[in-house]
Amino acid sequence: MPEDSNPPLVSVLMPVLNPNPRHFREALESILTQTYRNLQIVIVEDPSERDGREITRELQDDRITHIRNDQRTSLREQLNQGLNLATADLVARGDADDIWEPHRIATQVQRFQQDPDLVVLGSTLKIIDDDGNLLGYRDYPRDHEAIAQALRRYNAMAHPVVMFRREAVLAQGGYQKEILIEDYDLWCRLIRSGAKFANLPEPLLQYRVHPGGMKATRLKKQLWETIQIKREHFQGQMSVKDQLRLLAERSLMLLPSGVVNWLFGQMTFSKNPPA
Repeated sequence: MPEDSNPPLVSVLMPVLNPNPRHFREALESILTQTYRNLQIVIVEDPSERDGREITRELQDDRITHIRNDQRTSLREQLNQGLNLATADLVARGDADDIWEPHRIATQVQRFQQDPDLVVLGSTLKIIDDDGNLLGYRDYPRDHEAIAQALRRYNAMAHPVVMFRREAVLAQGGYQKEILIEDYDLWCRLIRSGAKFANLPEPLLQYRVHPGGMKATRLKKQLWETIQIKREHFQGQMSVKDQLRLLAERSLMLLPSGVVNWLFGQMTFSKNPPA
């Protein structure tokens, strides 16, 4: 996709912890080779047994700003630290193990230029395994009203592929909760403030699923947090369909962890590409 003669700067925000050398390199290379070139890549790494700085030094690209903290913080703090280091109006989220489609940034920037009121833009996902083989797709509601309704039931935005307006997120206090679904809380605060959302139908990210990555104990914690977020933001505003979803989630909390894990695996993605 061709760029304007003076394309706006986009800040890429990537928190990192214990990066897999192969996946981290693949993720960065997919960003550095975007058709859209005017990028500031902000990497905020917490200390661990692995150090990602060697890989960023090898890539030798002056668009990369790599900060490695002296002490362990948290994902929320890494995200907010990166937001404060970002200088662009548009921020593209990224994780250290996913692969970006080459035109991801160009496609999202074009949509923002077409719609000045847009605040948060995501897309559907390709799901890949540890070796990059395609497993399926994960679809999301597309227009603002469908997303607003869906957020009362589940997280309708894929955090690793969103692009958002930095000032709008900062105005909401950035990422606020020390939970597994810190992004869901942010989306709920933004949607209640009147921010406009959208998802593109084309998958712009290859989202990597690791063996053993979806542990049952973590899933039940995430499910509990989802229930609490919905109570906090939408109590008294839920439709019958929303309340039935909430009741189903409460029932899942009573099931054995293995059953919850299996059900989640069945609902994670579809073998068919999004329509």
